[in-house]
Amino acid sequence: MNASKSICYGFIVVFLMLFSCSNAYKLQKTTPIQYSRAYFQNWTSAIKIGSSGYNFHIANLTPTQNIVIDSVFFRNLKGRLMPSKGKYICQLIKRNSISEGHGLNTLKDFPFDITNRECVISYRDHGETKYFKISNVIENEGIYYEEGPLEMQ
Repeated sequence: MNASKSICYGFIVVFLMLFSCSNAYKLQKTTPIQYSRAYFQNWTSAIKIGSSGYNFHIANLTPTQNIVIDSVFFRNLKGRLMPSKGKYICQLIKRNSISEGHGLNTLKDFPFDITNRECVISYRDHGETKYFKISNVIENEGIYYEEGPLEMQ
């Protein structure tokens, strides 16, 4: 009898953990954030450097009061969005340079099921982390950096 109670409690705990994890990345249907467009550029560096990635931009992104923009999830990568000249930017490094081990930086357990032209933005609303999806992300012409990527300003 004791063993069956333990098994039952174990199933309940596992069920509650699965249920709470599935809600951890729930996308918002509406968001208190306005933007005009989201776009990216694929970049690569010379073979001797060996790195590659994306320069990601969200133009005219204006969050309402008490909203803090956090990160972007795009093509199995995650990076911190930083304000810069009326937009938010992020440099997502897909592959490290040869000097840094040349490893891929993609997330093993990417939390969202999105296409190559979609991204998810995380933000904090009164301290609570929330997520919204942007579709139809625009791809601009790629860039080749002979000496490696520039630091985004």
